[in-house]
Amino acid sequence: MIQLWRCAQFALPLFLFFGCGDSGGDGPADATPDTGMDAPAGDVSVPDASPPDASLPQDICDRLGLPRAEFQADMTGNSFGDLAGDFTVDEVGGGQWSLAEEWTGCESYVFLTYFAGGRGDELFRTLPDDFFREGPENVHYFFTSYENDAAARTTRMERLQSDVEEGLMLHFGDDADARESWMQRMHFVTNKVEAIPGSIGRFMNTYIAYIQTEESIVDLGMRGQARAPAPYVLGIARDQTFDAGGTLSPSVGMPYHFKMARFLPDFYNHRAALRTRLAAEEGVTEIELMDEDVTDRIFVRTVMLPDATAMSAVDTLEFDIAITCSEGNPLACSEWDRIARIEWCADAECSSRQEVVRWITPYWRRGRRRWAVDASPFLALMRAGGEQTFRIEMGPGWERATQRRSDMSLRLSTRGGDHNSYGVQYAFGGGSFGAEYNTREPVAFTPPADATRVEVVYILSGHGQNGGNNCAEWCDHRHQFTVNGTDLPRIQHEPFGSGIGSVDGCGEMASQGNIPGQWGNWAPERAYWCPSLPLDAKRMDITSLVRLGEANELTYQAFYRSGAPQGGSIALSSYVIWYN
Repeated sequence: MIQLWRCAQFALPLFLFFGCGDSGGDGPADATPDTGMDAPAGDVSVPDASPPDASLPQDICDRLGLPRAEFQADMTGNSFGDLAGDFTVDEVGGGQWSLAEEWTGCESYVFLTYFAGGRGDELFRTLPDDFFREGPENVHYFFTSYENDAAARTTRMERLQSDVEEGLMLHFGDDADARESWMQRMHFVTNKVEAIPGSIGRFMNTYIAYIQTEESIVDLGMRGQARAPAPYVLGIARDQTFDAGGTLSPSVGMPYHFKMARFLPDFYNHRAALRTRLAAEEGVTEIELMDEDVTDRIFVRTVMLPDATAMSAVDTLEFDIAITCSEGNPLACSEWDRIARIEWCADAECSSRQEVVRWITPYWRRGRRRWAVDASPFLALMRAGGEQTFRIEMGPGWERATQRRSDMSLRLSTRGGDHNSYGVQYAFGGGSFGAEYNTREPVAFTPPADATRVEVVYILSGHGQNGGNNCAEWCDHRHQFTVNGTDLPRIQHEPFGSGIGSVDGCGEMASQGNIPGQWGNWAPERAYWCPSLPLDAKRMDITSLVRLGEANELTYQAFYRSGAPQGGSIALSSYVIWYN
């Protein structure tokens, strides 16, 4: 298993790639591309959430309760992030399928293309059974080929169709309706991919021409130069925009597999659900934090919040974070899984600050990622309103400058919660996870007598790959807070998939916003985090254990499993927060 994280070096058709494993945001890392291409696109349209016409036959949108987006025929293009126009494919058996005619407004579309040799043969030797065993239903998969010979394309698609039918029979047995439903979502295309009439053919022609130009080459310094990857996978998201799906390998050096494409529709569903929710919310005050193209990593921004009277009623704070890399070659995007964060500054110079939001940057990944991260416990820091300063960090300041679009805002609202935070005291940080890690003094805190709730709030992740146990990025470290001598429940990693180090554990988080197809060890599960995903601030209610209006004591220690710390580092920000 450890071999998954070690450095790999290899060359592939159409590209030259070099790299290694993961950094977890702690210094030089290892991450290597494979072969494929990737990019989620921007949020273009807000789906129409009106109820379906009861007189119409129920389709998948009705059955799954999903909002619809209208088909857009204007302003289409041939690049990532552009609206995808209509297209028509010829299928095995003589049928045709057209996007405009079949558009439901709640589905996504994934194209998987055979290119002869190397990764193409590797990919098309696998089976797509995971699409219907584990993936969402609101998606269509198109299997296509770049082969010139029409007979060869047809033979390849007929063979794959037969394999899929066999898989459906094994999985669904006598459920003919389920088999038929999935077969209607599997399209075995006989056109050469660049000759598909409409937007897909135009896109493929444009992109394949681009990757053969000098313009597509990215200089990776000591690791050499790399052309843009071949389009083994391409998506059209639910907002009708082109999105390259990235690598079809879960980790550096691992083979391509159809199953990795199943995470794309999960990610598209996340983006659509987030757009719908944020657009529908009423009574929200949005305050822009960033809206600019940037190349640096670290920024300080001052914003104007409502006055103290208005802020006293606010009980909910979210940070709406959207970051877009629009490069044609994903290897021109930021390349490592670094810690990113937003900190509240206690002074205009930001010499004193507290972390309120954390996320991990993705490996090389073009396109748009977006999350709304709850930071409501930290409203106590901002109750005074007026000018407030924040420090935004998207990786270490010394890292290679890469261009990206940064759109960030605060979302303030009053949702009628039972408690509003109004006091924050910093407690413990992390550090080197070695023999001295647990050498700490207790923290004394005195919550006001009128507090109605007291919490320990923490943001936690483990980084580094110490020899033997891969601590603390890949190891089972656990954390213990104690209040006035009483231990709180011991904190340990809650698996996203099958646990720390699982091959697809972080892939399973695509439905929560983890962007699939990053060019590195993106899919294996980390200790408390995934590349390209926020880390929620966790909350532990300690009200029953504290003496209001009096001094209390908080202690903290951490373990490798149940023993002593074993290496790597722990990134921890912890606080005592009280509410009324």
